[in-house]
Amino acid sequence: MRDRWGRPVIGLRISVTNECNLNCFYCHHEGCLNDSRRMSPQEIEKIVEVGTEFGIRKIKLTGGEPLVREDIVDIVAAITKPKIEEVSMTTNGTLLAKIAAELADAGLNRVNISLDTLDETTYERITGRKLLHEVLEGIDAALAADLTPVKLNMVLLAGVNEHEVERMITYTSERGIIVQLIELLDAGGKNFTTYHRNLDDIEQSLRERAVAVRTRRSMQARRKYILPGGEVEVVKPMHNSEFCMHCTRLRLTPDGHLKPCLMRNDNLVDLLPHIGAGDLEGARKAFAEAIARREPYFKGAAREICVPRSV
Repeated sequence: MRDRWGRPVIGLRISVTNECNLNCFYCHHEGCLNDSRRMSPQEIEKIVEVGTEFGIRKIKLTGGEPLVREDIVDIVAAITKPKIEEVSMTTNGTLLAKIAAELADAGLNRVNISLDTLDETTYERITGRKLLHEVLEGIDAALAADLTPVKLNMVLLAGVNEHEVERMITYTSERGIIVQLIELLDAGGKNFTTYHRNLDDIEQSLRERAVAVRTRRSMQARRKYILPGGEVEVVKPMHNSEFCMHCTRLRLTPDGHLKPCLMRNDNLVDLLPHIGAGDLEGARKAFAEAIARREPYFKGAAREICVPRSV
């Protein structure tokens, strides 16, 4: 099913909790305001089953920190259905070492691990915790459990970690890991003004060194630079006019609302009551309504790329 802008919906990002054991100062909490209710593994399973009827075939588990849920292995096991091509997870990695093998056995395919720095002092400055060693152990455990390709998400922060790009590329290249350099998202507040770092010069340097460059349109026009010995992806947020125009995902909040756009909370669709009541037809209508409400948050020059149409 496509939205009014002609964009297919093939991915569902499920935020299973707002809780986190870190306190990163730039975190946007997946755009979720609260989680007054908590979905069970069985409810998540039913939601995914309905989602596959609308073309959902990739699931990303997020938070907060998904690994703080004691039933996270059960959640993974519940959603590894035949129509789902990939189940992945974004995690800060601090709790991953002890559970990576269980997650893999349950059906998790791969992980994205948030790691903005390899310096202990800088890590504590960003996250508020002294847990860098635990993250590095989690990375090793993910590789050992074949949760690959492992990707490291590095948000570039002006005056904080921008000087560590080459060190991170070396670290990931030596381990067969892909590093994603992410431009800070403008989620409001002073942090964006203080820490935003434009990635244009870094991307130009990567382009000059790359042996190949690939653009992944289905992943919001992000570019992958194949370097001698490693891979680097550059992720520019919705300020890039192509970002929203190539969005192919819905989001699910921890309390069971379908969220058509990361940047908005005024168009949510409450799905959980239908699931709880066994009303699958109501759940289908909720999915259809959420897709109908999707529209690019940042249109800008992209108005010429895509024209609204009927669903």
